[in-house]
Amino acid sequence: MLTLSEAKEGQWLRVTHTKGDEITVQALRFGIGAGSHIQVQKNISGGPVVISKNQMEIAIGRKLADCIHVQSDSGHCV
Repeated sequence: MLTLSEAKEGQWLRVTHTKGDEITVQALRFGIGAGSHIQVQKNISGGPVVISKNQMEIAIGRKLADCIHVQSDSGHCV
């Protein structure tokens, strides 16, 4: 299973689930819930993961990114 913090730059992903209620609430504040389609813009080693969703860029802290589970979304159309 892949977490957001392990994803590569440019990769399209679908969020599968988050780890725990508190993490779920934090992710939902960013508009990221199960089933969300996101693209990794930058994965800064030891720092945040910058994603794009609906033409908006969001920096997700490393601790939160470690708790967001994703899978490749290779069928996503730009």
